[in-house]
Amino acid sequence: MAEVQSPLVDIPESRVGSHDQDKNVLINRLDELLEKYLHTLDKYQRNRSTTHYGQDNYDERMQAIRKVSIREEADNSMIFLVAAKKEEAEIKNQSDEESKNGKLEKESASTSTATDPDKESEKPAKIVDPLRWFGILVPPALRSAQSSFFAAVEGPVPQLMDVARELRNQEIEIGRVRKQIKKL
Repeated sequence: MAEVQSPLVDIPESRVGSHDQDKNVLINRLDELLEKYLHTLDKYQRNRSTTHYGQDNYDERMQAIRKVSIREEADNSMIFLVAAKKEEAEIKNQSDEESKNGKLEKESASTSTATDPDKESEKPAKIVDPLRWFGILVPPALRSAQSSFFAAVEGPVPQLMDVARELRNQEIEIGRVRKQIKKL
């Protein structure tokens, strides 16, 4: 979107008092802020229109593999963390080995459990990856959809949040300038 800049009109100071000059400066500042707000809003709408997020069509048995935590700091900066569960990393490593070797090696699994007596007392971890429900015959489209979703969680979602935060900050600034104009 091309930025439109309006030329500033110079008014001789002899005709304008300091009160009118302050008001003109504030009105120009408000115009700049509104223009910036519209550009940011356009950016927000473009980011939002590419993907849709929600809880529709999810099976209740399915649990989140990745969790997103968002914190806002005192200086209005946001921390966006994507945390993957431990099981996901193990499953990913295991599925990579399966695809390379074509099968799991049972000997290595049995020797690793025999050496650690602490692991024997623990319950076996419940597999939470929905792709594991299909066994070995996972449809490629489903695997691709899962990786696309992971990419969306790590890419456009944080960008969308940053733009939304920027919109809120600009709305606050616009409100402040409008109050200053009303006072004059």
